[in-house]
Amino acid sequence: MTPAGQAPSACPPAAAAEPVARVVTGTGAELLAQFPPRLVPSSWPATRAGRHDVLARLLAPPFALGNPLSQQTRRLGLVTVVNWLEAQPGGSWQARWLASGAEAQQDWRSLVAAWKAARSGAPPGGLPPHAGGGLMLLICGDVIRPGAGWLLRCSPTPRNLAAEMARTRDPAAFARLEQLCQAGSVGSYARLAALDKIAVIMAAKGGLAAGITVGDCAELLGIAAQARTGTDRHSGSTFFYQLLRSLGAFGEDAPATMRVFGGRGQPTCEQLIDRYHIRCRPVRDVLVDYLAERQAAMDFSSLQHYAYLLGKLFWADIEAHHPAISSLKHRPAG
Repeated sequence: MTPAGQAPSACPPAAAAEPVARVVTGTGAELLAQFPPRLVPSSWPATRAGRHDVLARLLAPPFALGNPLSQQTRRLGLVTVVNWLEAQPGGSWQARWLASGAEAQQDWRSLVAAWKAARSGAPPGGLPPHAGGGLMLLICGDVIRPGAGWLLRCSPTPRNLAAEMARTRDPAAFARLEQLCQAGSVGSYARLAALDKIAVIMAAKGGLAAGITVGDCAELLGIAAQARTGTDRHSGSTFFYQLLRSLGAFGEDAPATMRVFGGRGQPTCEQLIDRYHIRCRPVRDVLVDYLAERQAAMDFSSLQHYAYLLGKLFWADIEAHHPAISSLKHRPAG
C-alpha cells in the first residue's frame, strides 16, 4: 500500500485506458513555446455583469448552501466584498479587483477593513468576518480571476477552494478525479494537494478542469517553485498533471509527464516572439530587444502577454494584411 500523504510512484491512477502520447522532443524551453499557457483576457461576461445579476446568481444554486445560517453568513460576506469592490475604479469586477491592490497585501481583508472604517468615520476595527467566503463565491463564480501566485500563497482565500470548485463549477470532473485517486490508492494529502492545484488553475484561468492545458500546468509549477517555502514537500509535485492527463484533459500530443519541462528555465524572448513566425527580421529583432529590456521588470506571465500583443496581435497581423512589408515605417497606399 502507498503510505498516507504520498503519491504513487508508478503510472497515473487511471481506471480506464490512458491516452497514449506520441514522443515529444525538444528542449524544455522549446516545449514551453509549443505548449504555452492560456492568457487571461481582460474581460469576460461574468466579470462584466451588474451588481444585481452577480448577487442573484451567487446566492442561488449551485452556490447557495443548504444550511440557512451558513447561507446567511455567506451572503453577508459576499455583500461586504461586492460593496468594497464596487468602490474601486474599473469597468468590471476583475478590473476593480486588480485596482484594489489586494494581491500585493499580506492579508487582503485589511483593505476591506480600512475601507469600511473610512466610510463610517470610525477607527479601523478587526478583519471583516465572512469576507473570505464572499470572495470564494466571486472566484468560483468566475466573476474575478486572481493570479495563481496569490492563490497559492494567500491562506485566507483558497481554503477549501477545491471543494467549492467541485460543488459549484465542475462536480462531474472532480468526482472523476476522486475516482482516479481511489483507483490508484493515493494518500489523502497527495490527493488534496493535486486537487488544490487543479482548482487554482481553474480559478486563475477560468473554465472547467477539461479546459486546462499543458502550458497551464507548466506555468503553475514554475509559480509554485518561486513561492515554495520548503515546508510543503508536495508543492512541486506533478501528480496533478497525471490526474488531468488521465481525465483526458489534454490532446494526443501532450507529454506523458511534466518531467520533460524540468531543468531548462522558461522560453527566451527570442522563442516567445518566434512562435508567431514573423517574416521581417529587423522588426522581429526590435520586438525581441524590447522584450529583453522589459524582462527584468515583469513576471513571466506578463512578458508572455506582451510577446502575444506585439508578436501576434500587432506585427503578425500587419504581415497578414501587408505581406511585402519590411519596415516599421509603413505608409498606407495613396
